[in-house]
Amino acid sequence: MSVKQFLTEPFKHDKIDLSEAKRVDDPRAKPKVRDWKGTLKRIWNMMMSEKWRLLFVFLMVVISSALAILGPTMIGRAVDDYINTDRESAGLGQVMIWLFWIYVFYSLAMFLQQYVMIGIAQNTVYDLRKQLFNQLHLLPIAFFDKRQFGEIMSRVTNDVDNVSNTLNSSVIQIFSSVLTLIGTVAVMLYLSPLLALVTLTIIPMMVLGMKWITKRTGPLFKIQQKTFRGHERLCGRDHFWSENC
Repeated sequence: MSVKQFLTEPFKHDKIDLSEAKRVDDPRAKPKVRDWKGTLKRIWNMMMSEKWRLLFVFLMVVISSALAILGPTMIGRAVDDYINTDRESAGLGQVMIWLFWIYVFYSLAMFLQQYVMIGIAQNTVYDLRKQLFNQLHLLPIAFFDKRQFGEIMSRVTNDVDNVSNTLNSSVIQIFSSVLTLIGTVAVMLYLSPLLALVTLTIIPMMVLGMKWITKRTGPLFKIQQKTFRGHERLCGRDHFWSENC
């Protein structure tokens, strides 16, 4: 396989008509979210049972974000003060030792925040599934008769899995990204305000690029959800579960 074929092969697929997403018959997509703030508050209250572990995660995020900024700063100092000058190399060795310990503690902080946050997320999702399962036992038979095959299963499995994935990664990523952005901009302005302003001009282009991508991934997600629910309806109708279900 040539280099050209290797690079173009992943893009040789049939294009999906995004207008199909407008025709998706999704009863759950019609109503708007009534109280998303209340939903976030309920999830937050469920996570408060792990408040000390959650505080530890946020502390590790702060430490890892600070070390992630400190590492490149030390590398720049090593290049400017020792490699590009005629000064003695003894100071360079000391800087290298500092860099070693900075990245050791950075890796440790990253591991601890991911490990503890996954435990918090799994406990929260477990409580959510348990409450949802208990609530299903209290509902009348008429509630289930009005629902299509796979709709309730989709809520119990797919929707709760989305909550789990969000708690596992997105919470830490958002908090860490905000801290890293603030710290990086502060260091850039301290080192060279003019160069920092030139660099920040890229942000509007990044925002436009993200809007361009999300405009296309949103309809594709709707099509994926439609396919997933149809698959669950097929499994529920046949009354058996196979490896493909």
